[in-house]
Parts: sequence; structure tokens; C-alpha cells
Amino acid sequence: MTIAVLLWPHANVRYFESMKRLAAAEMEILLHTFDERIEVRTLEMQGIEFCAFDVAEVDDRLRRLLSRLSCAYAVFAVQGEALVPLQPGGQLRFGGDLSGVLKYKGKTNEMFTGMLVNLAVFSSEYAKWFDRPLQVLDPMCGRGTTLFEALRRDYDASGVEIDKTDVAEVRKFLKKYCEHNRLKHRVESSSMTADGKSVGTRTRFTLAENAERFREDPRTLTLTLGDTLLTDRFYKGRTFHALACDLPYGVQHESRDGQSKVALDKLMARALRAWQKVLLPGAAVALSFNANTLPLEQARQMLERAGFVPLTGGPYDHMAHWVEQAITRDIAVARWPGKES
Repeated sequence: MTIAVLLWPHANVRYFESMKRLAAAEMEILLHTFDERIEVRTLEMQGIEFCAFDVAEVDDRLRRLLSRLSCAYAVFAVQGEALVPLQPGGQLRFGGDLSGVLKYKGKTNEMFTGMLVNLAVFSSEYAKWFDRPLQVLDPMCGRGTTLFEALRRDYDASGVEIDKTDVAEVRKFLKKYCEHNRLKHRVESSSMTADGKSVGTRTRFTLAENAERFREDPRTLTLTLGDTLLTDRFYKGRTFHALACDLPYGVQHESRDGQSKVALDKLMARALRAWQKVLLPGAAVALSFNANTLPLEQARQMLERAGFVPLTGGPYDHMAHWVEQAITRDIAVARWPGKES
């Protein structure tokens, strides 16, 4: 049986063409959890282009997988020259607009951010647990798009962000979103210390659709105002199944003191050491970045030096895509083996 996936359209034709290859790579990584023999190809019917693949049958597990695809607008079973819509196998939580409502300059497309979460989860040793409440971390979370996408996938989301304005916006938005959509929620805040000094502030949202689910199956979004280099101080022990992070696209970035500037590769060398200490054995990281300032091989070398095992070959080598004139975005995916560095 052939399954055809129609991708979400995009107003920018060049970006859409670039994203087709990335969508196929994501699809292949997810589907290999179902069957490692699946190959994704392009299928054209009546002048419309689809991402397609063949399976022996469509069961509930495959339906649940397909419901996770970040770029899928509609999914069909091909029967001759007819397209039969497939009923999704699982619904995302908290509303489809959770990650799209908050608008701001420089925001990364939420479908891409959802893809980044998928790549981290499905590249980990916990891929077959994809519909359980896994723990997802974004250690440079900005205004929270990655965290919201993790929540939508029914994961517990945690983030670290050094910018006070960004953190305040996330807190304000999520509280209003919960109130507007009548989600049962609780908000708790606390100060954090390390070596006797104040190093950050933590806010935790616990939320669910109603009071009953709040008691039985709530999700959490935990946001820490602080330096990403202290991630292992903020989150003790090995906690996270996946780490997804859209790295800043500029050349220079804020250092620990928030005043001087450091090159991204130097910042990442220090940050990765802190990040790996909070990952469970077999967890995976998916990092996106501007390949014009940080080539893929250099990113993989940084991960390898920090003790990670970069994933290469097949779809992992075909994720570079055009975003705008100054940005060609790429993704490095790696797994943490659990060996202390």
C-alpha cells in the first residue's frame, strides 16, 4: 500500500522547495521506528507533489506516527488514481495554535521547531516511547517555541533562557493562553542558587485540559531564567530523553557574564559539557544552526569532542536548507552514550 503525504504549503516558494528535502528526511527517521526498510520518495498525481512510501498495512501505531509529522497537511492512502484520507491516529494536546499565537521578530517557523523536537526524540533510544510523556529540554529556549511544540506532543518541556524579556513574555503568554482556553493550570516560581549565589529564577507551569486530567495526567513546562552554561546546576541528575535547540544565527553571542561577546563554537564547547550532564543514556540532541557561520562538520566535531556520537548517513546528511539570503540552516543530530567525559 502506498501512503502519500501532502506537505503544508508556504508562501515563499524557494523556502518550500528547500523544505521538501528536509520533510522527507524527518519522515524517514520517524518511519524507521515502524520499519527500517521504508524509503521515502516523491510521488506526483494530477500535478500535485507528495512525499510517499510503501507499507504492507496501516495499523494504529503507524497512524500515531503519522500524526506526529511536523509538515504533514494531509495523509492519504493511494488506491489506483484515488486518494483516500487516513484518519489520524492521535491528537496533539493543548490546541494547534499554542506555538503559533506568540509573534515576534526573528521567530523560527513553528513547524520547523516541531520537526527539531521530532528529530531529537526519534533519533534517541527512546524513539519507541514517542507517545509517552518524555522529558524534552531546550537549553537556549528564547520565547519558548520549542517548549510549546514539546507540550503539543504531550511531552514535559523544560528550558533555559538568559534574556529576562524573553522569559517574561513566555510566562505572560502561557498564563493568558491557559486562561483564555480554560485550561486547568498551576504556576509556581522559585529562586535558584549555586555556590551560595543566586543564579536564576524558575517558573513551572502544570497544566491539563480539565480538572480530572489535571489530577491524572498533567504536563509541565519549566522555564529557568539563567545562563545555559549552568544547565546542570538548574536540572540535577540525568533527566532528559531529548534535547532540541535552534542555536543563534549570528557570529557573536552573549557570554556567561552577559556583557562580553564570544564566538559560537567557543560558547558551544562549554555549553555542551553542561548539557550532557542532564541527559539520560541514549538521549539524542538535535541542534539547528546557520551553516554559513557554523559548518555541519564543525558542529559534529564539537559534539564528538563533548562525548556525543554524531548520527551520519542517509537522512542525517541531507538536512541543509535555504532560509534567507544570509542563512542556510542545517541540523546536527547526535546521541549521548552515557559515558562520563
